[in-house]
Amino acid sequence: MTRSPQRLRWAVNGARTFDVPTTATRTALTEIDRAVRAMHFRSDALPPDSGAHRVYRRGSALGDVLIGGSGLSAITSRIGPLSVHGVIVVSLDGYGADSTRVIVSLVAGSHGGGDFVDAVDAALRLIGSHHIPVNDAGWSRAVDVDRMSPANPHRAAELDLI
Repeated sequence: MTRSPQRLRWAVNGARTFDVPTTATRTALTEIDRAVRAMHFRSDALPPDSGAHRVYRRGSALGDVLIGGSGLSAITSRIGPLSVHGVIVVSLDGYGADSTRVIVSLVAGSHGGGDFVDAVDAALRLIGSHHIPVNDAGWSRAVDVDRMSPANPHRAAELDLI
């Protein structure tokens, strides 16, 4: 189900699902990496057998509570992300003979949702700038991603990705 990016920006953790040709998977991952790093997320090591292809983190849970609970969330858009917590998981699955399904999901840190939405939208623009065909399934809630995918927040927690 496609959801409004505006609603996902502030209300819930979102996920973006899209398909690219298998030959373009490396380029798609490179552009996702570039876009999320521009939003102050950093790449993190993957636990063995997690099934995730990338994990990015920013801030801390303590920072998220302090910013979200103290009213400071209103000023973070003006002064930057401070330590707004966020964990992004990128999952790849084969989808047909010639395409790969990419799921980019914010599995933790809803206060970073605006930056996450901006980063994923930027990544899709960059992928398109390489003339790569993208079959975009749009936005959904992260909890609506397949329960066995590491891009689902519950599964990500079980896999110690959060």
